[in-house]
This record gives sequence, structure tokens and C-alpha cells, in this order.
Amino acid sequence: MAIIKSAWEIAMERADSIQADPDKIKKDLNIKKGRQIAAAFLLDIDGTKEEAQKQYDSCAKDAKVHVKEGMALTLLSNLTLPKTPNYAEIIPKLIDLGAMISGDNEELSELLSQMQGFFTQYVETQEDLVERLKEQFAPHLQQKEAQLRAQYGPNFVLRPEQDPEFMKLLDRQLKSLEEQYTEVLDKAKDRMKEILGIE
Repeated sequence: MAIIKSAWEIAMERADSIQADPDKIKKDLNIKKGRQIAAAFLLDIDGTKEEAQKQYDSCAKDAKVHVKEGMALTLLSNLTLPKTPNYAEIIPKLIDLGAMISGDNEELSELLSQMQGFFTQYVETQEDLVERLKEQFAPHLQQKEAQLRAQYGPNFVLRPEQDPEFMKLLDRQLKSLEEQYTEVLDKAKDRMKEILGIE
């Protein structure tokens, strides 16, 4: 007669067969440490390159490759299309971080320097797009406004941002623009990964 095992017994048998890989745990901890060093440097207004370098230098020799990988991953994850007006403030720190982990690789420094212009161009293109759409949409909006004034009185004002049709069109156009810029950014980040030797 076959013995019916409980789910608990099966789970315990599987757990016994799983062995923790100490090398993987060590690697993950070092990557995490690298991420923390880089994040502290990028986010702390008073954080200096020298402090971050000192923390990196204090790591054990065999840990440095994975600490560096963690720092590189943090650098790359902070290279995103601007969502706030103060995006330009972080670029010099990203350049410093890139120089620190790449041993002052000129190609990486150049790519990171180009990001400032790239992000500025993205923000300006977004603003131009909004203005152009408002101009194109103005006659249609005036027509709607005239209809609504007949309903709600002569003081009624309709702004483009209040019109669902305009907002839907704007959203579609902005998404398309974001996709185009994200594609270029992803290619630049892929090249940076090659330079830094990470996957």
C-alpha cells in the first residue's frame, strides 16, 4: 500500500534538498553594499566623491568586483528620462560616479556628459509639443467654449487642460515621444553596461 505524504512532509523533503550557496549570498551582499554606497553618494546633497571612493576602497579586494557592479547598477537605474525640473542637478554626480567605477573611462564620461544635453532636449521637445498641440487645438477649443458659454454664461473659460479630448491627444503624443527617447537612452545604457562589464 502506497504511503500518502502530507504537503508538509513533501515541503520539508524539498527544503532539506536545498542548500544555501554561500558564494551567491556573499555576492548579493556585496552588490547590495555597492548599491548603498552609490545611492548615498547620489542622494545625499553633501555626499562627496571622496567619501564614496573611501567606502569603496575599504571593501575587501575579492568583494570589490561585486561592490562595483552594485554601484554600476545604481548609476544605470538613476539614468531615467526627467520627471522633475531639477533633473540636471544629479548629472554631475552621475558623471563622478561613472568615473569612479570605470577608472575614468573617457567613453563612459563622454556618454554621461551627453546625457545632460539629451535630457534637456527631451524636456524642451515635450514643452514644444504641448505648445504646438495647444495651437493646433485652439480653433476646436474656441468652438467648444462658445457652445459652453451659451449654456453657462459669457464668463465661461475653457482651458486645453480641462478638455478630455485634448488631454487624450496630448497623452498619446507624449507617450510616443517618451518611447522614442527611451529607445535612445536604452541603447546608451547598453553601451555603458558593456564599458562597465555588467549584464
